[in-house]
This record gives sequence, structure tokens and C-alpha cells, in this order.
Amino acid sequence: MRKMIKRAIKILVFISLVNLPFITVAQLIGMDTFLNSFENPEDYIYLQGGGFSMEPHIKNGDYIIIQRSSHPSFSVKEGDVILYCKDKGETVCHRVYHINCIGPLKRYDTIGDNNTFGDKPIYENQILGKVVGIVDNNLWNTISMKIWDITIHDLNVKTLLTDN
Repeated sequence: MRKMIKRAIKILVFISLVNLPFITVAQLIGMDTFLNSFENPEDYIYLQGGGFSMEPHIKNGDYIIIQRSSHPSFSVKEGDVILYCKDKGETVCHRVYHINCIGPLKRYDTIGDNNTFGDKPIYENQILGKVVGIVDNNLWNTISMKIWDITIHDLNVKTLLTDN
């Protein structure tokens, strides 16, 4: 009887340890985004903040989770932080403070670091994606994010079944 209890405890500890990174990621980015990343793995990426910081919200070195603009339910609202490409090809991360619709064309006014206004308005075709999560850069979060990324892109059973 004791052997069976010890074996059951070992199995529970093992299952808990294996699932801990997924629990961490679900808590960091939200359950909806976490589950949706398995449905649409190609539409989620994570990047480590560098030159496109939005301090104090996104600090240099933090991880940002991006929902690509190719996502089926992608939409941008005022207040969203977006990643976009400037005219000269530079990638920038700014907050949308105003959306202007001119017929079917949407124009986005952005605000950057320290509440400085963007150079000029951007358009939908320049938007690469929006930030759906910000994760502090520490060892455990880094490990959890890498496991999540590998799982949704390389080990996703649903994706593997639909590709064939």
C-alpha cells in the first residue's frame, strides 16, 4: 500500500513539474492568449525587447508576445501597443492613441517612449502585430517562454495533424 502511495505521489510531482512552465506562461500572458496560441500558432511570436522599448511599460530586455496582424480576429484599438514598420524599414513599437477612418482606409496616430508623438500616421499595411503580453526577463520566465514557443510551433499536435 505504501509503495502505491509513494508511486502516486511521484507521478503527481512529475506531472506538476512538467506542467509548471505552461501554468507560468498561461498566468503571464493570459489564458485566452495561451489557448489561442495552440489554435493559431503561426500568429504568435515572442521577441526580446531591444531598441523598440516602450519604457516604463516595456523595459529593455523584457519579452513581448506579439499577435501577428495575420491572426483571424486581429484588430487594433486605441491604447493598444503595436509593432509596425516605418517607411525606411525600421521596426518600431508604439501605443495607438487615435484611429482615423477615411473611408475604408484606417490611419493610426501613435505615441512612443515618454509620451512623445510618432513622426507621422501609419496605415494598416505597416502593422506587423500588436503586443498581447509583456513578460519580465528572468531565468524561469525565459525557460517557460522557450518551452511554450517550442510546444506551439514544433510540438503542436493539432498543427501536425492538419498539415498532413
